[in-house]
Amino acid sequence: MLKKGFLVLLLFSCALFSVAQKGIIKGNIKDEITGEPLIGANVLIAQGVGVIADLDGNYEIEVDYGDYTLSFSYVGYEATTRPITVNKKVTVVNLKMKTVTLTEVEVVADVAIDRETPVAFTNVLPAQIEEELASQDIPMLLNSTPGVYATQQGGGDGDARITIRGFNQRNVAVMIDGIPVNDMENGWVYWSNWFGLDAVTRSIQVQRGLGASKIAIPSVGGTMNIITKGIEAKEGASFKQEYGSNGFQRSTLGYTTGKMKGGFGLTLAGSFKRGNGWVDQAYTKGYFFYAKIEKQWGKHRLSFSAMGAPQEHGQRAFRKPITTYDKEYAHNLGIDTTGTTEYGLQYNEHWGYLDRHTIVDGDTISNGREILNERINYYHKPQFSLRDFWAINDRLYISNMFYMSIGNGGGTGNDGAADFALNEDGQLDFQTTYNSNSTPGFFNVTPDGELVSDKILRTGINNHKWYGYLSTVNYSLSDEMEISGGIDLRYYEGKHYREVYDLLGGDVFRDFSNANASSEWLYRKGDKIGYHNDGLVKWGGAFAQWEYKTPAISTFLNLSFASTGYKRVDYFKRMDLVIDDEVFSEAVGYGDVFYYNNGTGISAYSGATVTTSGDTTYIDNGNPSDPDGYVLNATTYNMNSAEARHAQTKWKYLPGYTVKTGINYNLNEFHNVFTNVGYLSKAQRFNNVINNNNQFFLDPENEIIRAVELGYSTRYKKFATNLNAYYTHWKNRPAPRGITVVIDDVPYSANINGMNALHKGIEFDAAYKVTPDLTLEGLVSLGDWRWDSEDTVRFTDDNGNPVLDDNGVEVKQYFNAKGVHVGDAAQTQYAASLKYYPFKGFYIRTRVTAFERHYADFDPLTLDGSPNSLDENGDPRDSWKIPNYKLVDLHLGYSFKYEGIKLALRGSVLNLLNTTYLSDARNNDQFTQSFNDFDAQSAAVFFGQGRRFNISMQINF
Repeated sequence: MLKKGFLVLLLFSCALFSVAQKGIIKGNIKDEITGEPLIGANVLIAQGVGVIADLDGNYEIEVDYGDYTLSFSYVGYEATTRPITVNKKVTVVNLKMKTVTLTEVEVVADVAIDRETPVAFTNVLPAQIEEELASQDIPMLLNSTPGVYATQQGGGDGDARITIRGFNQRNVAVMIDGIPVNDMENGWVYWSNWFGLDAVTRSIQVQRGLGASKIAIPSVGGTMNIITKGIEAKEGASFKQEYGSNGFQRSTLGYTTGKMKGGFGLTLAGSFKRGNGWVDQAYTKGYFFYAKIEKQWGKHRLSFSAMGAPQEHGQRAFRKPITTYDKEYAHNLGIDTTGTTEYGLQYNEHWGYLDRHTIVDGDTISNGREILNERINYYHKPQFSLRDFWAINDRLYISNMFYMSIGNGGGTGNDGAADFALNEDGQLDFQTTYNSNSTPGFFNVTPDGELVSDKILRTGINNHKWYGYLSTVNYSLSDEMEISGGIDLRYYEGKHYREVYDLLGGDVFRDFSNANASSEWLYRKGDKIGYHNDGLVKWGGAFAQWEYKTPAISTFLNLSFASTGYKRVDYFKRMDLVIDDEVFSEAVGYGDVFYYNNGTGISAYSGATVTTSGDTTYIDNGNPSDPDGYVLNATTYNMNSAEARHAQTKWKYLPGYTVKTGINYNLNEFHNVFTNVGYLSKAQRFNNVINNNNQFFLDPENEIIRAVELGYSTRYKKFATNLNAYYTHWKNRPAPRGITVVIDDVPYSANINGMNALHKGIEFDAAYKVTPDLTLEGLVSLGDWRWDSEDTVRFTDDNGNPVLDDNGVEVKQYFNAKGVHVGDAAQTQYAASLKYYPFKGFYIRTRVTAFERHYADFDPLTLDGSPNSLDENGDPRDSWKIPNYKLVDLHLGYSFKYEGIKLALRGSVLNLLNTTYLSDARNNDQFTQSFNDFDAQSAAVFFGQGRRFNISMQINF
């Protein structure tokens, strides 16, 4: 009996021991290229026994202690096995899966790969976007990336800007699925046009420096590539509702079919937002739509996508002196605040109250007081693309992509005799203007009895049409070597004009800008005023790249060439005449007559004295700047002649090219080093080639960029680091629109071909997984960006002769900015973040970001050697340095599943400590204050936004 009892006890103990010896295998499965979670990936521990990855790419299996072979599989990816031993409570096995063949993302979008592509880059995945964006503009999410400085500028929704390594976004290439979106004329990126894109983003990759892109793009500071979701995603739908500070609301709905029978796939998304804005009357209202349809057809993958974001928002357009916003803050900076008025950090001067009253039988009838914004931005820039990705075999891939962008919209502002006055509250006094415009007087009534407005609201329209074609061929010579090449063609037509937007009580507005208009010069709502011109751009590029890859070494050599052509057409200048193949520029406007015979022509402008004697006609224009002369047996022409055309320049073509190379060496499975070097010859932007007078700039030399970078990275299971050092020398850095001098009423424009800058620095970031539930991240970025030039700009005429002033002295401009810090972005950046999962489904993330050594933006041409531009040692003066500041953000959320539905609740508090700080500043800003002393009192600024919150609920099913 005792033996039987002992045996039963032994068996029972073994059973308990067996139960206790169970462990959990868990991990995360991602795409090796983009880092996107692979939803629905299969994980097996035995035939038919396993699980699939969830919506975040996570999986979890409970097994007995022992040895196993995990099998991972996913459609379109290489199957992978991993032998493991389970001898503890939790065993973590994460995996990055490779595609079976090259993907369209690799071929077209030039996405960098960890431990392979020799460039510095950071991937931002959908989880971070969902948790941290909190309905900000996308660039604001990237302040946690080394070398990046992003601000909301005036605080209007969509008005964000970004700099990378001290280069503003005119020199940061932004692409969506490989399509460039920087404006073809001025290089800027308008983020209001891309609201809602976060809803369909698969990943965002920020490459710093010249980057890995094959095509010739303006990636001096870096490249930002946004990759959208497609056919590879799993079927599902989502709905997200957000609420935020200042009345913000946003609703987003998305659906993707995944890959269906027949190879079709469809992704749809839509979003709507509205809010009052943190800045006074900087309201926002916008929609977003996105549709992508794809079909896997044999070896072809066809896709068509369309996206757009019609929106409007109020703006705070101009920086103001610090005292305008916060007198105490100004006083602490040593500014004399005597006699100044403070309006608060959220102050925006660009609005006021207006009662559009009417007068009936002598009685004033109120129509109620409305809020009227002077500055509103409204725009819609839908983008369409058609792609064919053809995997001919395992070695040869061809991608062809056609795209089109059609932009319509503009921004409002004031026009007329003077700016609107401000009332005692600092707001625009529209009422006085309205009362004046709507009251008949001696000077403001036309013969037809219409009232002429003295001041109005106008809108500046900037419509465009942009067509592009990008073709890429990839061919693998062997398992280690491949070559690629292609062409990049673009055509852009920008239409720019002003319209009457609001007559503010009057019936018409008088404007004299159009030389081809009738003598009435009276315009009604919707009529064009001020200016009307087209900017035309042609771009033709070719590129080639050689790559060599082994498990230890990867290297590339990239060559690209681009020819940029510019042309300007002006509809408000006098019209050209083309007679006998000879062009007479701006020869005739309204009422003008052109007298011509055998190559000789003279314009008789309206009001000229014309004397005819026999066969001779003599013209006296009565203005020293307008030529006089005579013509024999003259034939006359006017603006209605068949030979007349709108004033326009010839096409100006500027070639440019890029040479880049780099190598990555994996020292072992944990450490790698890389280096890259590049030389970029970049054509000047449109506004630095042709001025507003339809004249070409004198000698527009290309911008020349020389860059070198070194990098070292470590990758351990719980610890990862990146260390980068860069050196970028920029020659012929353009001043916006160059400089112009006027001699004898003739303007001469020139670029500053000797304005050079040197950007160098060190970047370090690290991540440490303390426990499976706790991750720490940090970064340090130390930049040293300085102007590196002293030169004299000389002006020459079309024949190369020096331009002389009225005293016969050569016209020239001297500047000396050697050693002066480049402004407009913080040169030192620190950040640290903590992400903690205290229990399943719940996260808390906090981030601290600090910015230092931020020198105010300024015009280096003001360093002209005058006493005020020199310091006490006689050296050029540095711009004013903005006070250091740091921001704390807090994000938390909880998600859970119920019967196949995932519900996520999230909340964010931005600027948790409600820190008061300056985000943008310009020194010696002549438009907003009268000081010119390179100090705080001479700075015009924007304050950053205070504490805000955002909460959301998202359902995935």
